[in-house]
Amino acid sequence: MANILQVTTPNLNTDNRNTPNPMDPRYSGEHSAVRNPVDPTRVVRADGRDGEQTGNTGQKDVFGAINYESNYSAFIKGLGENQDLAGALERLLFTDASIFQASGNTEISALVDQFLMSLRMDSPEDLFSFLQGQQELQARFSGDFFNKLRSLLAQNASESFRDAALAFLKGYNNYASGSHLLQQMRSLTGDIEQLMLRSFREEFRELAQAMNWEAANGDTAANTGVLNGRLIPFLSDYVSRTHDYGAVRDATMLLIFNAVRYQNGEASRLMQLFDRLMDDRSFAGLFQGEEQASLEHLLQTGADAAAAQKPVMAEFADNLANLLLRGANGQAGLEHVQQFYTIMNGMLMNESVYMPLLHFMIPFQYEDNNVVSEMWVDPDARRGSDDEGRKIKLFLKFDIQSVGKFELVMTLQDRESQMQLFVPPHLAKQDKKIQTDVAQILKKNGIRMGQCSVHGRVRDRKVTEVFPEIREKETTINVRI
Repeated sequence: MANILQVTTPNLNTDNRNTPNPMDPRYSGEHSAVRNPVDPTRVVRADGRDGEQTGNTGQKDVFGAINYESNYSAFIKGLGENQDLAGALERLLFTDASIFQASGNTEISALVDQFLMSLRMDSPEDLFSFLQGQQELQARFSGDFFNKLRSLLAQNASESFRDAALAFLKGYNNYASGSHLLQQMRSLTGDIEQLMLRSFREEFRELAQAMNWEAANGDTAANTGVLNGRLIPFLSDYVSRTHDYGAVRDATMLLIFNAVRYQNGEASRLMQLFDRLMDDRSFAGLFQGEEQASLEHLLQTGADAAAAQKPVMAEFADNLANLLLRGANGQAGLEHVQQFYTIMNGMLMNESVYMPLLHFMIPFQYEDNNVVSEMWVDPDARRGSDDEGRKIKLFLKFDIQSVGKFELVMTLQDRESQMQLFVPPHLAKQDKKIQTDVAQILKKNGIRMGQCSVHGRVRDRKVTEVFPEIREKETTINVRI
């Protein structure tokens, strides 16, 4: 008969009367012999417990299925774990390429060679154009218009104006991302078609073909009608009828997310958000009665910049994406899969919505030198007072084959720089010459060198170490389960 009343046998050992009975339910939760089932997907200690248990361990034991780590804390943790992105990409491009060729993997070797061809710079002008293209891809909100908007927001703007400005920036981001969102949805519809049952594929394909995948930014009405009126309802009905709550539903939810952003990027809606900004007198005074022309100029400038950078940067991005996709699928050999995943995770982590910095990945070949550089930039770093000029802070890592690894931490304010340069140990004794050469380079570009210290590099510096303000958001309440 089951022991419903939890009756236990008295402990007959009178010398240990204060020892808890292991059968007593009052103590079984704390008994060291009691363990939850071992999770085979996690690395645990020999006794089955998590080796990083800290704080209120009793709460973690009772509520072991709940993760009280905030989203931002998880982002910081991931940022620290993916700090060797440049090293992984350097090994892939300039070390493992010969291994792929020796193994007879012609497809991967061809992709590596094609990617390296897009990285070869024949002149300083080519290198400058490549770097500028990277910058334009990252700094979407650049130019005179956004500089004026930043200045107004920094001057104790009203809460209503801040809300209007943020709404406009969000709308402009959706507008400028129209072509990208269309391509994302086009790829998703192709994946969904392959995942769904064969009897539904032809009808779904006809719906997807009704989309204009080459529509201009802001011209969203026709595609939005197809998405909301036919494509998404068809997928909703498909999931309901087939009970496919796996990959098809996940891809459908991602399609809906992109469709919402695409719809919110309609040109007429952006005009309405701009009119809302014009209700503020300070903002309206910036354009001196030419509000409509200013907005049209902004949109045209963005379109021209995107068209100018598309051929070069699209080739770079497409080649890298194709290479990483093939490698992650194991086509470069199972022993290299983790390396490809490390690069993909590192790039996605630095593009996270929580990342407050601009991130640049810049591999290139110039004068027979293979260089992989990675840079983080804070375009609006903290200033000592509001009277000081704009302050820019950057952290640059670059690795030159046959020379070594370098790190540069620099702040630029009022065209004066303060920098710390960490060089390979064998170059540390040439600090005076390096300082002189750096000062001349800055002078040619109209920048004064306020301070320049050269040290031997002995370890890798983390992004959170150079930009400690990133960790401040960890104090916010952002719990996930």
